[in-house]
Amino acid sequence: MKPLSDAPLAPVLLGFAGILPFIAGALGLALGGQAALQAANALPVYAAVILSFMAGGRWASELVIHGDKPRTGVLVLAILIALAGWIAVPLQVWSRPGSAVNFELIGWGVLIAGFVIQFLWDRSAIRDALFPGWYLPLRLYCTLGAVISLSLAAFIRWSPTFSL
Repeated sequence: MKPLSDAPLAPVLLGFAGILPFIAGALGLALGGQAALQAANALPVYAAVILSFMAGGRWASELVIHGDKPRTGVLVLAILIALAGWIAVPLQVWSRPGSAVNFELIGWGVLIAGFVIQFLWDRSAIRDALFPGWYLPLRLYCTLGAVISLSLAAFIRWSPTFSL
């Protein structure tokens, strides 16, 4: 694995900038009030978009690398990860106070799992030299930023007594 300092500046800056909405969403939930209402809607949608973006990158790289014979399993996994993000959003909307199943919490869990699975998948591609070595530390930091923020958001939404 190459160090992050070997990475071109643009992907590093853009990758870290992409973490900011995750952090802002978790902070908005922690603040409560109107900010929490906005963040509860915006954060899962942003997470689903980014998850779809990451999966779409794997789809595109498969087409570039394997040309006329793309591997079906890679294409299917990319679609499943993208769909998982989009399924998480309505799960959160369907959640109703007092219902037997906390769909919102399941939605947060689906998003978190999606980012972890995508990272593990990207890690294997980096090990197989499909992506440059500097991409692994960048993906690690960005995944940690997303997963920690989503986990904090889930905790805040699940814990009725949380307040700053």
